Amino acid sequence: MKYLKRLLLPVLISLSIISGCAVDKSSVGGFNLISVSEEQQLGDKFAVEVEKQHKVIRDPEVQAYIDGVGKRLLTGVRKQDFPFTFQVVQDESVNAFAIPGGHTYVNTGLIKAASSETELAAVMAHEMNHVVARHSTRQMTQQYGYSLIVSLVLGGQSGELSKLAADLFGKAGGMYYSREMESQADYLGVETMYKAGYNPDGMVSFFKKLDAAEERQPNTIAKYFSSHPETIDRIKDIQKEIAQLPPKSWPPESNSQFNRIKVKVQKL
Repeated sequence: MKYLKRLLLPVLISLSIISGCAVDKSSVGGFNLISVSEEQQLGDKFAVEVEKQHKVIRDPEVQAYIDGVGKRLLTGVRKQDFPFTFQVVQDESVNAFAIPGGHTYVNTGLIKAASSETELAAVMAHEMNHVVARHSTRQMTQQYGYSLIVSLVLGGQSGELSKLAADLFGKAGGMYYSREMESQADYLGVETMYKAGYNPDGMVSFFKKLDAAEERQPNTIAKYFSSHPETIDRIKDIQKEIAQLPPKSWPPESNSQFNRIKVKVQKL
């Protein structure tokens, strides 16, 4: 089997380059040179580097809360190839990010900017679905090459691993996904929220808030929200997706726990 993979690898890479990052947003499948097992190993290695570069909040109440939101969202994902983990990191930028293998990080700035748990869950659902659809390894393979990614999995080039983690997930970096991948993460995020019992309108309200903030102060929010026309288009697409879901009556949201966590985070 390994011989066959080596034999076919040049052909597979050529097909990957030709197809680029083509994405069918309704399907979480797709061509990926990296296996699920390799992606898990890579993600675990990246997590070590990420947690060297970001201060993880160790407060038990904050940790229990973000775990609860994450696990609730997992009840609504299409599939779960990886053992997701959830942590809050000290960073004032309005952002969250998930790395290969399901390690998901929420910035303190996001908790402060969100008005409700539903808005927080919207951004987390978007990021988690990049993992569900395995966007990271598809993007990384195309950007850096299959050989480098596999060498990192096998334990080689430790310095390169640290540098790549900083470039992709560090405070000055950020994973750039194609517009199609972002659209799919929105699409799947709406579905995840709905199935997990979160009103997906929370994604609309938060994106509108970020779009308005970007208009007032350009370049102050996460990179994937920073293109004003694109953000408007994404909001419209999200609204269309929500309109196609079965009608549902959403009860008033209780945010007592979210507000308590938000106050605690504001004091950090």
